[in-house]
This record gives sequence, C-alpha cells and structure tokens, in this order.
Amino acid sequence: MDAKDNPTEKNNLLALLHTATPTQILLLGAATAAMVLLFWLLPIPYVDWRATFRPAILNFGDPYFRAGRVFNPPWLLAILYPLAILPPRLGAAILMTISMLGIVFYVKGPLKIAAVALSAPVMALFLYGQLDGLLLWALMLPAWAGLPFLLAKPQGVLLTTLRRLNLKSAGVTAGVFALSIVIWGFWWQQIIGYQPDQTVNLSLFPYSVPFGIAFLYFGWKRDSDTLLMLGSLCFSPYFMITSTLPAVAGIIRDSDNRWVWATVVAFSWMYMLGMWSRLLV
Repeated sequence: MDAKDNPTEKNNLLALLHTATPTQILLLGAATAAMVLLFWLLPIPYVDWRATFRPAILNFGDPYFRAGRVFNPPWLLAILYPLAILPPRLGAAILMTISMLGIVFYVKGPLKIAAVALSAPVMALFLYGQLDGLLLWALMLPAWAGLPFLLAKPQGVLLTTLRRLNLKSAGVTAGVFALSIVIWGFWWQQIIGYQPDQTVNLSLFPYSVPFGIAFLYFGWKRDSDTLLMLGSLCFSPYFMITSTLPAVAGIIRDSDNRWVWATVVAFSWMYMLGMWSRLLV
C-alpha cells in the first residue's frame, strides 16, 4: 500500500489496540484514571477551556455567539460536547488526559514521552487547556477519519493532509462539511474578518516561507509527517506555542539521539520566551 493511502503506518492506533494484552489494557485503564485525578487536583486554571471552548461548545446551536473567540470548525467542538457538560475542572482533566495519552501512543518510549512532556507546547497546552493534543490522535487515525480533524486546527499540520488526501478521505471530509452546514448554517461567516490575539502569535510569516518550501519538498519526497508539520508552521501566518506540539512530538519520535531531544525541548522554550518578549515590548 502506498504511503499516501496509509500515512499512519508507523503509528497505527488500531494495530496497537489489537495487539494489546488484557494486562496492558488494565494498566492503561489504571494509568488513565490516575492522570484524570492528577489533572483534576492540580491547581491549573485551564483558562482557554473554561472561558472559551466550553462556553462555545455548550451553546451548541451557535458556538460562535461570542465574536472573535473561537476559530475552529464546529465538528471539532461537537465531539467535545460530552466533556463540556461535565463540571469544568473534570472536563478539562479528561481532555488533558486524552492529550497526554495521544503523546504516549504517538511518541512511544518512556524517555521520549518525558522529553515531549517537558517541552513548552505541552506545558502551555496543560496550562491553558488547549486542544492541540487531539491532533496527535488525528495523525494516528486512518486518513479518512483523521483528515477532518487535522483541517479543524491546521496551523501546525496542514501540509500533512496532502499525504492523507484521497477519494475516501476527501469524500468523508466533504460529508462532514456538508453536515456542518445543515446543523450550523454558513458558520464560517461568523469567523471571517476577526483577528486572533496577536500577543500570542509566534509566527515568522512571511520570512519563514522559504523554509516552508524546503520542508514541503523534503517532507513529500521522504513521506515525512514531521517535515511537513515543520513546513506547516512556516506557512502559517498565525500560530500559538501549542500549535508546535505535533512537530515537537514528531522530531523526538523520529530521533533516537537524546541530544536532539534536549535541543528540541530547550529550543521550544527559548523560541516561546523570545517571541513573547518581542511581542510584549
């Protein structure tokens, strides 16, 4: 099978679940419960989940009722409805646990997982209660299932959709889009024209475009999601630090060199702090 038909071959979630033993499943369940409890007890504000995403999700018929707050397609918000109806901290704790499990399954290996968990995008993800951890699950799903969700938060993964684009995935995505019109009308009209918060924008666009072209060329040639994710960031006019999570996870997953892991983690913090200091001057 061609890589473009099965780009998740390295991280086939269904294959992992099929090969899991009952003991491994029990241990995973216990670890999941422990993580939910931990994220529930930690004094983390989860400000974006509590103040932005949860209110939008609960206002199901019109998630964009507060203009300029939410910029994601409604199908991404809809799948989080079961979490939104829970008490805010519990819903956020489950969301963060799902994100952490995404890192575990995507990266594999305890030291690699620890390295990703110490990176700036993961710390910001947990602090704000953001959604970018869900993209790791989308990268592991079959192309037809993952494509709609990669397009729902594309800043750091847009070019990876090229490897997943085929008749089946395009048809499913078109169906999801059509259904969203039936339920929410022409919802994108409520997003166009509003600018996200520029104080957290870490993009170097358009100066990063030449690097994006190089990443696109080599990423396509080598069938590398990681290079395509780096290229996506270079082409994006706007992204937060959490948008870099898939690329950071991909680099660490693909390398067995611990110096590479340390460099990526350190650079993520230096880049975030450096860009924030420039923006806040």
